[in-house]
Amino acid sequence: MWKNVVVIGLGFMFLFTAFQNMAALQSSLNESDGIGVYTLAVIYATIIISCFFLPTFIIKKLKAKKALILCQFMYTLYIVAQFYPKWGTLIPASVILGLGAAPMWSAKCTYLSQMGTYAAKLKGIDSEILINRFFGIFFMLFQTWGIWGNIVSVTVLAPKDDQTDRTQDYIDQTCGAEYVVPKEKEDGNSTDGPSLTQVYTLAGIYLFFALVGPTLILLFLDPLSNYGEDERREHEGKSGFQLLMATFSHFINNKYQMLITPLTIWSGLEQGWFGASFTAAYIKCPIGIQYIGYFVIVYATTDAFCSITFGYLLKKVGRVPVFTMATALNFVVIFVLMHWTPTTHSYLYLFAVMWGMSDAVWQTQINAFYGVIFVGFEEPAFANYRLWESMGFLCAYLLSNNLKLKVFMWIMLGWLGSSYLGYAMIEVLERKRVGRCSIYPCNGGKSDVAPETTSKA
Repeated sequence: MWKNVVVIGLGFMFLFTAFQNMAALQSSLNESDGIGVYTLAVIYATIIISCFFLPTFIIKKLKAKKALILCQFMYTLYIVAQFYPKWGTLIPASVILGLGAAPMWSAKCTYLSQMGTYAAKLKGIDSEILINRFFGIFFMLFQTWGIWGNIVSVTVLAPKDDQTDRTQDYIDQTCGAEYVVPKEKEDGNSTDGPSLTQVYTLAGIYLFFALVGPTLILLFLDPLSNYGEDERREHEGKSGFQLLMATFSHFINNKYQMLITPLTIWSGLEQGWFGASFTAAYIKCPIGIQYIGYFVIVYATTDAFCSITFGYLLKKVGRVPVFTMATALNFVVIFVLMHWTPTTHSYLYLFAVMWGMSDAVWQTQINAFYGVIFVGFEEPAFANYRLWESMGFLCAYLLSNNLKLKVFMWIMLGWLGSSYLGYAMIEVLERKRVGRCSIYPCNGGKSDVAPETTSKA
């Protein structure tokens, strides 16, 4: 079983080493007419639509392993389109990627949750323990995409000479919380873009990484039928329309899903903010695009390390303290950056570390939380997860493109507070219902499932 967790983690790591790093450079590589940012918006808008009907349908028809392989290959078209980045190539590739993203992530979550539940029954232990460990190891491997991908980007895009010529007045008036996405290509205080040779080299390397991911899963991942997939009955015999309604019904009729949705949106919002706003306003603007990779490496390394260690920390201190810590880290970083001009670059590394620590909590523990409170309804639950997380990404890109950064950050602070409140209400309701602990169930190791998870879905 542990082999399968590693295979899935490596498969996603290779794929997102290509996609995530290429996506992070879209506003710079394809800035003409804003096409790069629009492709990202199209991707997440398509994911939002596909979340309503594709995940349960594809997973039911293809089973989890085949769904993972097919959907990962759909990602590679976006990398291929970078060799000829026009509206007619990038937009269709973005739509195809978006259609494959929701089923892919839902299949991953279904695979890990089902395998964890199956193994826990065999060992007679609480399923949450294994599910948390599986997700922790997966995200430890997955989050290293930022390390390998940015080593490639800083190597390929390295300038031949120092082109950083920002003046202090320019930084004070234009960068940091005062940053606004320029409507036209900057001149004077901007660096030259990469050459065509550099772009082709970068795209070629990333395409290789993107093809390795699904190939690993094809060759080495066990079918989920080995771990009870064929006994899953929650959507058996349902038509496509019924599957669509099951996804809607899970959100409408499930109180816990409604309460966890703001935090799920925050998970996408905070990732989109770091990739689109932080890197542009606090790195590219004051010191240059060629340095973005170094900060993302620090962020991703911290994220990967904390993804595995926080699982053990949660076991010791409980879920509530860990979620509270992540919320506090996000709040501190946003508040400080709103009142600080990026003049000392060393402090930026500290902020990248703090954001990586909090993101590790959101990525691992929200996923694990879904797997625990929605047992038996993983597919519609994780479809909702991808839907609302994608909504967060979409909001991040749209807000970062159309608002001054300081206004965007005030919105983020408000949303962060409401997100934590929704999560806290779930913990309170669970304790009132069965006296459940904030880490694992208190009833002798058997997992409790909230009554709302047996809704009409």
